[in-house]
Amino acid sequence: MSIDKPLVPQGPLLLTPASTRLVAGSLILAYLATQLPWPDGVSWLLPDFTLAVLLYWSIHAPHRAGLGLAMTLGLLTDIAQGGLMGQHALTYTLSAFAALSLRRRLENFQVGGRALQLAPIFFGQQLLFLLLGLAFHRPDVDWRFLAAGVATALFWIPAAHLLDWLTGWTSKMHIEPADSDPSVRTRGRAGHGGRGPR
Repeated sequence: MSIDKPLVPQGPLLLTPASTRLVAGSLILAYLATQLPWPDGVSWLLPDFTLAVLLYWSIHAPHRAGLGLAMTLGLLTDIAQGGLMGQHALTYTLSAFAALSLRRRLENFQVGGRALQLAPIFFGQQLLFLLLGLAFHRPDVDWRFLAAGVATALFWIPAAHLLDWLTGWTSKMHIEPADSDPSVRTRGRAGHGGRGPR
């Protein structure tokens, strides 16, 4: 009997682990892009670069980008933006948890399909962020920022393609059960009928 562990890398992903340098570098670049002094007139249309890259790694390398990292990035964002402390930390952590929960399902989609599946998470993060601001009577609550959730889902597509290319991963690299050993399956096929795979 196999025991699936959806939050632990399995199958082919174990053969191509994500580089720590690539994970850290991409997250740092995304964080810096988020903190750039964008014009106020377009800020509500900008994607959350940090969240998009964070969820990519939460799906593909949860052992390197888990809930702890999500909370840390959220706190750093709260400090940098001078907003309600814990606002980004909470929404980033919940978003990462939602992505981790969908991880097995997401691996069965190509990049565009994954973006569509993640869109409610990106939109929900913005909605929760605004509701928290409203609950704590923040003067800067702007409902136009819900559009940023859609923008983040759209940005996730080219970002995922780029990171897939940098890691050498493809859409065919799905998650497999914990007891799926390619070498065992190969030996099993080779022993069937005395002929190996062609």
